[in-house]
Amino acid sequence: MPLIEVKNVSKTYVTGKNIETPALSDVNLWIGPGEFTAIAGPSGSGKSTLLHILGALDFPTAGAVIYNGRDIAALPPDEQSLFRRDVLGFVFQAYNLINTLTALENVEYIMLLKSVEPVERREKAVAMLKRVGLADYIHRFPNEMSGGQQQRVAVARAMAAEPDLVIADEPTANLDSKTALSLITLMDELNQEKKTTFLFATHDPLVMQKARRVIWLRDGKLIEPQTEI
Repeated sequence: MPLIEVKNVSKTYVTGKNIETPALSDVNLWIGPGEFTAIAGPSGSGKSTLLHILGALDFPTAGAVIYNGRDIAALPPDEQSLFRRDVLGFVFQAYNLINTLTALENVEYIMLLKSVEPVERREKAVAMLKRVGLADYIHRFPNEMSGGQQQRVAVARAMAAEPDLVIADEPTANLDSKTALSLITLMDELNQEKKTTFLFATHDPLVMQKARRVIWLRDGKLIEPQTEI
């Protein structure tokens, strides 16, 4: 059974003077539990749009995204928020850390939203920061860390709440090749240890080499939907 399924999804943006710009066209795919999968393609192919729709950060013009038998785009806004909080972890290209919080507090934040008890969330946050190699950085603020360290905090934050699916939008784009390889290797290890599903939007060959399935997009259309590595 798929963890999440995309059925006939299309997305069209309407810009100034009612100009329609298609981003996705009749996309069908499924993501299974425990996958480590990349959505690949050139800039403008629709990778980020598809990831945002899967993460309920954006919604299709047509079609459905099915999780646990329900179309997440058709859920009430409060249930969509719960879906993002309880089911998903996010890793963004720009890190999206809260600059006024330490690494530890950033990782704790999603568990705070889920009303995890203070002692438990502190223990989980510390353990995850140690797991991503940041034991000596837990009390540092984002502006006191390198880009690679900030992205490791973002991975720890995504994983600490034990999501079913981690969505990573170009997570290595701002990193040098050595740091990028270290990060994607870390996520691969977490995928195998925790059995958490990872889904990337990427044009980075390093990510595609590590992925165990690559889904290719071009001009908003799937061109090789089930390429196995």
